[in-house]
Amino acid sequence: MSLRWLISLIILAVFAVALALAGRYDPGYVVLVYPPWRAELSFVSFVLLLALLMGGAYMLVRLAVATLNLPRTVREQKARKEAERQNAQFTDALAAYLEGRFQEAEKTAAKFTSEPRREMLARVLAARAAHESRAHARRDTYLADAKDNENPLAALYAEAEARLEDRDLPGALAAIEAGKLLSPAHTALQRLELKVRQQLGQWDEVLKLAERLGKANALDDATLQHVRRAAHLGNIKRRSHDCKGLQDYWKKLPGPEKTHPAVALEAANAFSRSGDSDTAVAIVEDALNKSWDEELVARYGQIVGKDPLAQIRQAEKWLVSHPHDGALLMALADLCAHEKLWGKAQSYAEASIAVAPNIDGHLALAAFKQQAGQPSEACAHMKKALEICRSAE
Repeated sequence: MSLRWLISLIILAVFAVALALAGRYDPGYVVLVYPPWRAELSFVSFVLLLALLMGGAYMLVRLAVATLNLPRTVREQKARKEAERQNAQFTDALAAYLEGRFQEAEKTAAKFTSEPRREMLARVLAARAAHESRAHARRDTYLADAKDNENPLAALYAEAEARLEDRDLPGALAAIEAGKLLSPAHTALQRLELKVRQQLGQWDEVLKLAERLGKANALDDATLQHVRRAAHLGNIKRRSHDCKGLQDYWKKLPGPEKTHPAVALEAANAFSRSGDSDTAVAIVEDALNKSWDEELVARYGQIVGKDPLAQIRQAEKWLVSHPHDGALLMALADLCAHEKLWGKAQSYAEASIAVAPNIDGHLALAAFKQQAGQPSEACAHMKKALEICRSAE
């Protein structure tokens, strides 16, 4: 602004000098006649007078326009000050929330008034602050006010998060569904829905959501694989009393998932409960041939199919490559005991506790000794099993 005034002053100075020089050498004059008056002026004086009159007229017009626009100007100034006040109030509320001063943030945001969109955001901020202060009644009031808006997506998302944290899964799901009507491809809402569906045990929906989030790069590969596996485990467990449904689901499962130890163990348990022990045995064998897992090996000795002797032969084959595996030795002891091969069962149990003392081995030996009429030795093994149990605790 100062540069403009400086340029204007320079132009006026140049114009004044030019006018003075013109007046010095210009002999012209101007005669103004209005009977009975007559006025005679030099041409330069006339030009100056005319410029003054035009300048005065311009100033009068500006003054008149400013006077007429005065009410509007006052309203605009008031509106600008009010907007500045609202901005400062919203900024203060947001700063208080981010700094962890939740009560102050709630108080400031709750008093905020503005156009509907910003007022809705302020109520959402107040609701989040109230939630952090565990004032759930006030939180719900703010959220109800915030949802009374043309686009209450922020309020619905905040409500979904709050309901999920409160373990109100139906309420969280209702808020998520309402939010998806406004924004069907909202990634954050889908991640919240994934958590809710997982806690509700709706594993088919979990798999669908996981695939969508995976395609949108909203889940990293490790998390996506973990979510899929948890869903498969949940579906298998849910179908454990439906043999037909379990078989159909297992057939559709990808090959790598079938041989994962956790999935194979859950599937083996499910098929065993449904009465299909042969399939359970086959699942464990396939998984162990793919990757070794002690928990799966131990379960192999507890699931007995139609041909236990074939299981013993298979376990003895594994024993060649895993001679010091206590779980495998104990599984052989269980299988031999089932077939009443007491000598081999006792030998495998003794070999198992020799590798690593364990409760199952001592309990099995206690049973063998009791059956053989050796109560003192049976009692000794029971004491050792109890000692291991106490030390584990």
